[in-house]
Amino acid sequence: MYLSTLNIFIKKKYIFAIVILIFFSVKTIAQNVSSPYSIIGIGDIESSYFNRTSGMANTGIAYRNGQHIILNNPASLSDLQNQLFLVELSSRAKFATYSGTSINGNLSGKDFSVERLSLGIRIKKWWGSSVGLMPFSTSNYSFSGTKYLQGTNTSLPVEYQGSGGVNRYYFANGFKITKNLSVGINTSFLGGSLTQNDSLFSPDLTTDLITTKNIYIRNWYFEYGLQYHIPISKKWEADFGATYAHKTGLRAEYSALVMDTNGDTLSNRVTKNDYFTLPNSTGFGISITKDKKISFLADYRFQDWTSLNMKGINYSLVNSSRYSAGIDYSRIKEYSGVLYETFNLQAGVFYHKSYLKIGNDQINDRGFTLGAGVNSKRSLFGYHFAFEYGVRGTQTSPVKENYTGITISISYKDFWNTKGKKYF
Repeated sequence: MYLSTLNIFIKKKYIFAIVILIFFSVKTIAQNVSSPYSIIGIGDIESSYFNRTSGMANTGIAYRNGQHIILNNPASLSDLQNQLFLVELSSRAKFATYSGTSINGNLSGKDFSVERLSLGIRIKKWWGSSVGLMPFSTSNYSFSGTKYLQGTNTSLPVEYQGSGGVNRYYFANGFKITKNLSVGINTSFLGGSLTQNDSLFSPDLTTDLITTKNIYIRNWYFEYGLQYHIPISKKWEADFGATYAHKTGLRAEYSALVMDTNGDTLSNRVTKNDYFTLPNSTGFGISITKDKKISFLADYRFQDWTSLNMKGINYSLVNSSRYSAGIDYSRIKEYSGVLYETFNLQAGVFYHKSYLKIGNDQINDRGFTLGAGVNSKRSLFGYHFAFEYGVRGTQTSPVKENYTGITISISYKDFWNTKGKKYF
């Protein structure tokens, strides 16, 4: 037994070397898409899972697919195909244009970044597991405004710049309790940094003032999931799913450095506190499948931000809701008694009432997605592509964002402990 296990790891040594190299080099390659709303809190909280559900508007609380790592609900990992070893790498290109009451003319930006690296395996017949890295939030903005000097009525021009975000290092597990019931837990460590620069300019000041804040955020975060499968007939089956994450405070250490344009330090202090709090979050989903080929899905997610009573100048955080629906078509073939997907097509729509309220207007996000994937019988690799178009805000909002995203996911599949038997 021990020699067999050793041979498996030797056989896969080159794969692991490549995976580890990629894992420690995951980073943004280029980023100049600016989102002024990401100045709030820890930035824009990511709603995408960068996986097989990207083409269905990330609808997947009830979705199960044994040949892919589905993190929308950790309970789905219990359905991973037996003896299957998975590595998935996802990247996204994003293009955006900006207009609105606070912008003169039209602005645009684009970026490309590696977003997710996941490893998954079915450990036991009743236990599937995955480990990996993906973004939790992103902050990136650059805009100008005015700021009042403390204790005076004097208004001065100021330039705001920020970058960074919070990463999610996760270890997720799904367990099959009965034939139809599965539960799961996603244990994540949230860690990252935010950099905020405020440059204050005025001809009345002898020097300009530049304030730089470096914020380092970390804490554990737990998300729980449940899925229940119901066979309806020989052709039809249904799945129901639910997720829950409890309120979590993110601890932080941050430094605030104030300098003038001559390079003199006017103030430098370090503070430790609970910088930001994530609210209770719940989600519900349903999936109806015919002939294991075509699935119709719908999700609802809710976050209780209002109870945290977080607000600032002209903004507040309010309860957020996200509605999405998707359809997935798969062409399935059987090789050596194993079901194998050759290609798939997807479509989805979403409407998101975000947690940010500016003045009396809650900033909303809506759009649609398309997706397609292919696997070759002659290759261990699979490819999935997703297109997303969305609109955030309205023309009367401070900023209206029209964006397009293209997500590319590459997966590597192989079998463990097959005693020399190859499935494809």
